[in-house]
Amino acid sequence: MEGRTITVLDPVSRPKSARTSLNPRPKDLVGLRVGLLDNTKPNFTLFLDRVEELLMSEYKVASVIRYTKPGRTEPLSPQVIAQIKGQCDIVITGLGD
Repeated sequence: MEGRTITVLDPVSRPKSARTSLNPRPKDLVGLRVGLLDNTKPNFTLFLDRVEELLMSEYKVASVIRYTKPGRTEPLSPQVIAQIKGQCDIVITGLGD
């Protein structure tokens, strides 16, 4: 064993923190363009159907635009995010089954 070195790696990392801020919430939804992002989980489309119905009838939004993620674990591409930002005032999505 003479002349050999053992390297010990520390698997513990320091938490990374970043400051961020949320956009202000609108006072109401009347006349806004609302995006609904489907996360492709089972029955989520049915849930968004009801949300869309309520947004149109009860909250008088100008329009509802639907988007679908490419897969449950796949993020949206920067191009799709830019498209959504250009077409919507707010976006609603969700997690879970």
